[in-house]
Amino acid sequence: MSEQPEVVDEQAIERRGAIDVMQIPRLLGGALTDLRSIAEGIAVLPKLLLSLEVIQTRVESLDDEVKQMRTAVEGMGGDVSELQQGIERLEPHLEDVSRVAHPLKRIGNRTRRRPLEPGAGPPPPG
Repeated sequence: MSEQPEVVDEQAIERRGAIDVMQIPRLLGGALTDLRSIAEGIAVLPKLLLSLEVIQTRVESLDDEVKQMRTAVEGMGGDVSELQQGIERLEPHLEDVSRVAHPLKRIGNRTRRRPLEPGAGPPPPG
């Protein structure tokens, strides 16, 4: 099996054909450009690592806060159900107030729209 990769490499060279000497500078330039791109990408990795470490630290602190908030919210569960029951008891009364207030609101709107009669104005301050 050790001879098989050599055969494949020889076949690849044969398919490529002969390389013109004038193509060598272009090929080297392409290889250097590729290396430069790789080096620039690798140069960013330390900065990326620092950013990720900062993010990780913030996430860990937020995780603790979320746990504390969840504990507090779970402790309020009984209070919320009592509040809901109180609101349910008040709803019928609020509907009654709304039914009474609606006609009064209409009367108030009519009074504001009606022009004042001559001589009728606001009472003098006193």
